[in-house]
Amino acid sequence: MQVFPIKNNSTSFKGVLVNNRVWTNLKNDSHWHKNSTIETTIGAHHTNTTHAVYYADPMENVSDSIKKKVDHVVYDNEPSYPDVNKDISENYFGTRRKNYREDFEEIRDYYYRREMGGHADKAEAQYQQWQAAECIRMYDKAGDLRYRKEKTEDEIVELQKQIKRENEVNLPANQKALGEEQELERVLVNRLANLEEKNGKYSDLKSFVAKTPAQSSNEEKVFISSQLSKIKRNILQTQVELANCQEKIKIAKEYIQDFPKLIAGLNKQIDAKNAVINEFKAKLAPLFDELKNFYVKQGIRR
Repeated sequence: MQVFPIKNNSTSFKGVLVNNRVWTNLKNDSHWHKNSTIETTIGAHHTNTTHAVYYADPMENVSDSIKKKVDHVVYDNEPSYPDVNKDISENYFGTRRKNYREDFEEIRDYYYRREMGGHADKAEAQYQQWQAAECIRMYDKAGDLRYRKEKTEDEIVELQKQIKRENEVNLPANQKALGEEQELERVLVNRLANLEEKNGKYSDLKSFVAKTPAQSSNEEKVFISSQLSKIKRNILQTQVELANCQEKIKIAKEYIQDFPKLIAGLNKQIDAKNAVINEFKAKLAPLFDELKNFYVKQGIRR
């Protein structure tokens, strides 16, 4: 990028001429500002493409001679103040998340460029810088309170999300789990009863075989002992599964039973935080009034 001063025998200009620019990258320059606007001069003042753009100073009256040398003229326009009643008020007392300090800084910087450009009254430009700086100062005075209010608002949002999760996810999940685990418990209880009955019968058979050694083969004894060992292992495994199942049933029942209390506790936290927010708003009121009264005194309008 090359930047050249504009030279004219009759008029002194402080804007900048930038070469090797096309429409798509006019905003990629430090001389572009939020309230800048573009005038396309190619076609209106000349026909040959120059690939140059002229970034004008605030309030600069760009001559036709300059417009003939560039494809576009970018104007540095005066930014407006944020509406104190609609915008800033919502930032102090509502839920609008916008840093209006940036707006005031933009205004102050614009009037600094206006002073440096030399196309407007210097004293007026300096006065406007002071006015914007005062708005920054007063806005910053409320910064910590606004931050704490917004932080508390965020905490309320998280609590509300938790209530939604409890109602829509956790409660249905526990209700479903309770039904499934209770059905599994019924199956495991029946299985355990059958295994214990088997264990009793094989134990009786083992005793019978022991009492009649002459009528029982060694193969029978081995088979009976093997079955008893297998049954005992199954009984132990089923007892562990049943204990786990019953623990899950207990947890699900306790959650469902305590659910109203859980929701009430979360709502209580929300109420407490809303009370804190109201305290912040009460402290913000005089700080907002200071800024609002300054607007009125200075005759600041959007």
